[in-house]
Amino acid sequence: MDLYAQLHAWVGDAVRRGIDSGEFTPTDVDDLSTLVLSLSDGYGIRLMLRDPTVTLDTALTSVWRHVSTALGLPDTVPTE
Repeated sequence: MDLYAQLHAWVGDAVRRGIDSGEFTPTDVDDLSTLVLSLSDGYGIRLMLRDPTVTLDTALTSVWRHVSTALGLPDTVPTE
């Protein structure tokens, strides 16, 4: 299994556990897993290349906005 398949499975498993426990709103797990990995890759590259228009805070806020909406979570990035 390649790295992306492993990461996709890991994210998907975490989301499924949250849905099963009632912590997350049901969603398309595969679609959300792909979105999380894509956003992480995209922002990660821009941060690594020190793009002055992207900060860690703006990246986290953007990723969280999409994830929290899909999972029915508060829109504020958790700090703990």
